[in-house]
Amino acid sequence: MTSNVIETGNGTTLHYLQSGNSQGPLLICLHGLGGSTNTFTPLVPRLTQSYNIVLVDFPGFGKSPVPAQRPTVPGYVSDLHDVIASLQAVQAQDKSKKVIIVGHSLGTAIALHFASENPSLVAGLVLIGSARSASHIAAVRRRMLEMAANTRKMGTTWAAELAMKSNFPPMDKRQVDESLRKEVYDAVVASDPEGYALTCEMMVDESHKDPDYSKIKCPTLLIAGDLDMISPVQRSQDLIHLIGSDACWLEIVKAGHQPIVEEPEAVATAIEKLIGKIDI
Repeated sequence: MTSNVIETGNGTTLHYLQSGNSQGPLLICLHGLGGSTNTFTPLVPRLTQSYNIVLVDFPGFGKSPVPAQRPTVPGYVSDLHDVIASLQAVQAQDKSKKVIIVGHSLGTAIALHFASENPSLVAGLVLIGSARSASHIAAVRRRMLEMAANTRKMGTTWAAELAMKSNFPPMDKRQVDESLRKEVYDAVVASDPEGYALTCEMMVDESHKDPDYSKIKCPTLLIAGDLDMISPVQRSQDLIHLIGSDACWLEIVKAGHQPIVEEPEAVATAIEKLIGKIDI
């Protein structure tokens, strides 16, 4: 994979990795809170290499620096638009300008907003552990702001300890290999504490509203962990009824909030099924 950096129109510096066919259709992967491009590296060898596969580090994660300005969901969506435009600018003019977006958790919120605002540009969506706006839910807003404050005070070690528990099924429901918990722990610890805190605040900021899901017309695959405590299966089921696509379906895998870590083969198989339905 090749490593690249782009500065967007908002002044955001984003790092991304590129694999597959640089002249192929774009397949953009967006990670969740505490993740990075590493979130998707287990999937890359399992995906169709005819695509131009791009893994993006959000600000404050992986190799993308903490933004100079307070991040917002609309700002992230604008940054994604700039990344896509920049990548397509170096492709042959006769290539399709449609993209497939794969998101995990926070990444799904950005993908949904982008697809709602740019329905003609998106050929397909994959939403893993879907996220929605919770800025109007007092308990969630309070919990996320506490997470931000605790991360600033105690660092990402505190956040990583929490993620090891919350991102996987309850121990009395299913045993999970400790090496998988360690993967998530290491990912969160590697995050910038301020970047992590700012993202927690961004997710429940008043500027984060649900998009108009009815405008999304592309084939959409939702993947949910059967024991996900952060994004329960019901959330994905609700989204199926809200999204405007006639081709929208749900795959439930044996996992918590980290299906890529816990069931990479099942996730890759489901994504390939979506790709097989798309002609771009």
